[in-house]
Amino acid sequence: MATLIKADNLTKTYRTGKVEVRALRGVSLEIGQGEFISIMGPSGSGKTTLMDILGCLSKPTSGSYDLNGQRTGHLDDNRLSEIRNEQIGFVFQTFNLLRRTTAQGNVELPMLYSGVGTQERKRRAKAALEAVGLKERAHHYPNELSGGEQQRVAIARALVNNPSIILADEPTGNLDSQSGEEIMTVFGKLHEQGTTIIVVTHDLGVAKCAGRIIQIKDGHIEREEVRREEVERKVSVPDKIIKKNPLRGSLVSGFTSGYKGFLSNKMRSFLTILGIVIGVAAVISMLGVGEGAKSQITSQIEKLGSNVLMVFPRRAESKEEALEWRGRSKGLIHEDAIAIKEKISAVNEVAPQIRTQERVRYLDEYWDTRLLGTSPSYQTIRNLEMNEGRFFDQEELDSWAKVCVIGKTVKEELFGNEYPVGKDIKVRDERFTVIGILKEKGRVGWEDFDDQILIPFTTAQKRFTGDDKLQTIFVQAKSSEATNTATRQVETLLTARHNKVVDFRVRSQEEFRQAIEQTANTFKLMLAGIAAISLIVGGIGIMNIMLVSVTERTREIGIRKAVGAKRRDVLVQFLIESVVLAFVGGFVGILLGFVSANTIGTLMIGAGQFGPRRLFAATEAQSVVTLGSILLAFFFAVGVGIFFGMYPANKASKLDPVEALRYE
Repeated sequence: MATLIKADNLTKTYRTGKVEVRALRGVSLEIGQGEFISIMGPSGSGKTTLMDILGCLSKPTSGSYDLNGQRTGHLDDNRLSEIRNEQIGFVFQTFNLLRRTTAQGNVELPMLYSGVGTQERKRRAKAALEAVGLKERAHHYPNELSGGEQQRVAIARALVNNPSIILADEPTGNLDSQSGEEIMTVFGKLHEQGTTIIVVTHDLGVAKCAGRIIQIKDGHIEREEVRREEVERKVSVPDKIIKKNPLRGSLVSGFTSGYKGFLSNKMRSFLTILGIVIGVAAVISMLGVGEGAKSQITSQIEKLGSNVLMVFPRRAESKEEALEWRGRSKGLIHEDAIAIKEKISAVNEVAPQIRTQERVRYLDEYWDTRLLGTSPSYQTIRNLEMNEGRFFDQEELDSWAKVCVIGKTVKEELFGNEYPVGKDIKVRDERFTVIGILKEKGRVGWEDFDDQILIPFTTAQKRFTGDDKLQTIFVQAKSSEATNTATRQVETLLTARHNKVVDFRVRSQEEFRQAIEQTANTFKLMLAGIAAISLIVGGIGIMNIMLVSVTERTREIGIRKAVGAKRRDVLVQFLIESVVLAFVGGFVGILLGFVSANTIGTLMIGAGQFGPRRLFAATEAQSVVTLGSILLAFFFAVGVGIFFGMYPANKASKLDPVEALRYE
C-alpha cells in the first residue's frame, strides 16, 4: 500500500506569555493510501493538534511531515492553502457551515477558491449533495436542516474537490445516535471507494469503524490497534475539474457575502453607509450649486455683448508717478473714444460712459439707482434689447436731450403697473422723459443691469458732471480673433495720446468672465471639500463596522481558509464587502444629491424673488449637476471604501486558521 502520510518526530509547542505548553512530543506515524484511521485520546492529549498538522492548518515546531511525498514544513501559506483545497477535505464536529449560504452554496465553497467555472461548480455540488442523500435540500439554509443533514452537507463539501484525505474532527459529537450511525455509514462507503479517512473521536463505537486505532496520550502515541488489514483498493480517478481564474472565485464570494451581509443587517448597514450617503449627496449638491451659479454668471456675461473691451482710468501708484504724470494727461476723455473709433481698424463700435449714483423721483415714489451717460452704440455693444419704447439716437445725443431709458427694476419701483413711456421723472430736479424700457438682464457679480437709467452722455456731462472725463470706454472688436489685436492697438493709441502716460487699463470681457469662473470654481471646490469630510467620516464608519464584522465572522474566516482560501482571497472578499457598502452609499447619495441640488436651487430662486433683491439676484439659477461631479463623488466614495476597508480586510486575511476555527 502506497504511503500517503509520513510524520517523523513531530513536536508542537504553544507559548502563552512565558508559559509553554507541549501539545505533541515526538509523534511519528505513517498512513497508507485508502486507510481508515481513528485517532483517540482524552481531552488535551494532542489529537486535535495532530489533526491540524496533518490537515496543513498548522506547522509543527519541529519534525517533518510529508504528504503524498511532498515535505510541507517549508511551504508558505498560499501553497498550504492549495494543498488543503486540492487534497484534504475537513468535516468538523460543529459542522462549520456558512449560515447565510444555502447547502449548495456551502458545498460550492472549495471550488470557488480552486477556480472552477460556474456551471461545473453547480454540477459537482449537486452531485456531491446527491451522493450524501440531500439532493432535495440543496437550496435550504443551515438553520433549516437537522444536525445530521448539516453534517452530511459538510461531508459533501469535503468531497466536492475529490481530495485524497478526509479529516473528521468528532464528526458525530453533536449528533444523536441515529444520525451518528448515518454519518459513519457514509464514511464507510467512502472508504470502500478508496478514500483515506482519518477520524478524531472520543467515541469508541466510532473508532471501531476504522481499520486502525491510534491512541494518543500526553502528546505522544501510546499504542496502536490494528483491527483489520487493509486491502489494496483501486482508487477511482475523479473527473477532471475544469478550472478558471481562482481570483474570480474570490470576487464572486466577496460580492455574494457583501450583498447578503448588507441585506441581513439592514439597520446596521444603513447606519454604516449614512455618512457616505450624506457625503456623496453633499458633494454633488454643492458642486451642482457652484456649477449652476457659474453657468448663470457666464450666461449673463455673454448676454452683455461679445468681443467687448473695457478701458478704465488708472490712478498713479506712487507720489513719484503722480508727479511724473502731472500736466501730461487729462485722463480718459470723449476725444479718446472718438480716436479709437476713427483710427483703429480692428474696432467695430465704441461707447463712452459716465456713471453716477442718483436718487430719482416719479410723483411721490423715490428710488436710488445708477445713472449711466453713454451713446447710442452702447445698445449694440452691450447687446441691449428694448421691452417697450426705443433707445435714444444720435440726434438726441448731439442736442443734449433730456431723455432716458430705464431698467426693469427702476420701472417696477417708480411706476409699478403704470405704463412709463412718455412719463417724466426727476433726477436732481431735472426732468427726463422716459422713452424706453430695457428687457431684463439680471445681475452679474455686484452689478445689477436692471437697476439703472441710461441717458445721452453729453446730457450727463452738461447737467451733472460738468467736465469731459469718462469713467469707462466700451470697445467692441470686429471679431473674437481681433480682440487681442484691438487691445494692443488701443493701448498704443492711448499711450501716444496721453504723452506716454499709461493712466488707463484695457480689460476684455473675456478676462472678466474667466476671473469670475475661476472664483466660482474655487468656491465650488471649497464647498465640495467641506462636503467631502462627510465621506471621510463615512469611511471611518465602514472601517469600524468591518472590524466588528471580522470579529463576528472569525470562525467563518477559519472555515474559508480550511477549504482552501488564500490570504489574498480573504483580503479581496472583505475589501469587496466594504466597497459594496460604499457603492450602495454612493448610489443612494447620487439620488439624494440630485434631489438636494434641485431643492437648493429652487430655494435660491425663491430667495431671489422674495428676499432682498440686491443680496440674492446673483444666485437666481438652478443647480447644474454634471456627470463629472457625479463620477467624482461616486468614485471618491468607492475610494474611501477601499482605503478604510483595507485595514480590516488585511487583519482578516492574516488570521491563523486554527485559532479562527476555535474562536467562540
